[in-house]
Amino acid sequence: MKYIGLVLSSVCIFIIVLANLYYNSITLDMQRMKNYIVECNRILSDTIEKEELVNEKKDEYISRLISLKKGIKNSKTSFLVKDYKDYKVKSIDNLIYMISYPNDKEIYLSEVEKYNKLSEEELNKLINKDFMEVTYLSAKTYI
Repeated sequence: MKYIGLVLSSVCIFIIVLANLYYNSITLDMQRMKNYIVECNRILSDTIEKEELVNEKKDEYISRLISLKKGIKNSKTSFLVKDYKDYKVKSIDNLIYMISYPNDKEIYLSEVEKYNKLSEEELNKLINKDFMEVTYLSAKTYI
């Protein structure tokens, strides 16, 4: 009987270790992409708020976005955040189109918002936000 308790406690500890490895993997992946995502959000903010500045320096903004896109694609992350990365890359593509074709700005802005929302939902699925809110696990180190 005493060995059953030992086996059950070992299984529980193993499950806890696996859960920690899962969340740590996601956290590390997000930290690797954090700078790219922050810079992309700054450019999005500039395109919305400072339209004249973006039109004057269109080539500079586009080259920055292309380098951000390459950085996100080339960042070494686990398979867990593949869909998140894909959504972010599609968002950057639409942001490039929005800067390149200012006449169709509203169309591309809605696409950028759509892919940003999809990436946020994907991240919430990965970290199982409802579970974390109930158990008060705070691993909000992503952006």
